[in-house]
Amino acid sequence: MDETIDVQLTPNELRYLISCGVALVQNLPEGSLPTYCHFNKAQIVEFSARMRARLDEAGYDM
Repeated sequence: MDETIDVQLTPNELRYLISCGVALVQNLPEGSLPTYCHFNKAQIVEFSARMRARLDEAGYDM
């Protein structure tokens, strides 16, 4: 398992991170994604879904 770091974000900051990940998937060739963010497409989609779920659980809309 990867090492974890606890970080506090506002809902708007979390929305920003999710939106940036989705924008990368939509605007960059899939093979280039790891160069930009060290995540492949599947990892970006999984992370974005997990973070959206956290916003939903906390009662915030995306």
